Amino acid sequence: MQEPSSSSTSSSSSNIRFLGRGSNAIVRPGVVLLSPAEEFHHFLREAAVFIYAMGLDDNDVYVIRGAIIDHPTAFTIGEMLGESSPAKNKDIPVLSNLLYRGGDLGGESVYMLHSDDSVAESANLEMIGTSGIYEGGFNHVLSASHEFDVDKAKFFFHYMEFTEQELENMLVDPQEDGDAWVSVEVPPEIVMSCDYDRGDCWARLRNAVREY
Repeated sequence: MQEPSSSSTSSSSSNIRFLGRGSNAIVRPGVVLLSPAEEFHHFLREAAVFIYAMGLDDNDVYVIRGAIIDHPTAFTIGEMLGESSPAKNKDIPVLSNLLYRGGDLGGESVYMLHSDDSVAESANLEMIGTSGIYEGGFNHVLSASHEFDVDKAKFFFHYMEFTEQELENMLVDPQEDGDAWVSVEVPPEIVMSCDYDRGDCWARLRNAVREY
């Protein structure tokens, strides 16, 4: 896919960078993909998908993996911890964060995205693209020597996964009204926010780039 010239716009106090539409949409780790208004896939309808990994899976198939960032469940991460977890029943503020459903694939394990540079450094984590966001480091969050900002962590179970061909087909399949998938870069606090109901982030970002 060719990289078009990108544009920047503002929504509230945050900069949102438009990275293309349809077959011109840039897809790389750290971007957010926004579904078209008439997308009818159950999980992808009105979805904002943060792309957090691209590479070979266990079967040596190149895949693109993302988490839907505005599909909250009714449960907190603390409620979903196993009884054997050392953090179970402890008074740790981050355990009150909601659990989000990232997609339709995956087992019972939960993963964490966060934007805390100190935790990333102590856990030796690599930033996802240039997003300011990292995957992993939960135990380091629990034992952080500094006061951890709970707004910098978000927990997910399940994810969306696409092969290169599936993603290409999805991006080049415009709706009848000409609408298509859109790619944007956003500040980490937009991805990390736990204030979203289903589709809220999608609506906010679609509205911010509607002129492109």
